[in-house]
Amino acid sequence: MHRRSLGWLGVAAIALILSLFFGSGGRLTQPAPSSATVLTTQAPADEDSELTAAAPAFSGTYEDPQGSFQIGILDGATTTTAGSAPLFVTADSSLAYSVVTLPLESEAPLTDIALVELTRQTLDYGEGFQTQTFTSVPEGLQIAWTGRLSQSAGPPQPVSGSVLARQQGAAVYLLVVAALESATAQVPQVLVALADSLEFL
Repeated sequence: MHRRSLGWLGVAAIALILSLFFGSGGRLTQPAPSSATVLTTQAPADEDSELTAAAPAFSGTYEDPQGSFQIGILDGATTTTAGSAPLFVTADSSLAYSVVTLPLESEAPLTDIALVELTRQTLDYGEGFQTQTFTSVPEGLQIAWTGRLSQSAGPPQPVSGSVLARQQGAAVYLLVVAALESATAQVPQVLVALADSLEFL
C-alpha cells in the first residue's frame, strides 16, 4: 500500500520529474520556440489580492545534497526524492512542489521565451502539461501551467500550478508547484513564499 503522504498528486509530480530525467538525457541547449507553442504575457497580480490568506508556514529547510540550493519545507509536508530532485507533498496531498535543476551548455543568458520553451520541453513528457501565461518577476520568470492526472479508475483529474524559472550561470532552476482544484487558490502565495525561501549556495 502506498503511503498516503504521497497521494495522487505526489505520484503525478514524480511522473513528471522522472520523465524529465529519463527523457531529456543530459545537458540542454537553448531551445528554439516551437511554432505550436502559444505564449502570452500576464500583468503582475494585484498584491492586495495575494494577502487575503495567511502566509504559508515552514517547518524547516531542505538543502540540496550537491550544495547548490536550499528551500523551505512547508509545515506538515513530506520530503522524498524523484530522480535527483526533491519532492515535497503537503499532508492532505492537495499540493506538491519540487526544484528541478537543468544544466546548460553555457552561461549565456536565456530570453524569457527560451525559458518558457525550456520549461515546456522539460515537463511536457506526460500528464497533459501545457504552459499558459508567463510574467517577469524579480526572482525570475513565473509560468502558469495546467495538466491532468491519468488514473487507473475514473476520468483524468485536472492539475494546475506555477513554475518559477530562474537561470543561475550554466544552470536553470525550475521551482514547480502543482495543486488539485481544491488547492488552486493557494498556489500564488505558496509560490511567493517558496521563492523567498529559495537560496542558491
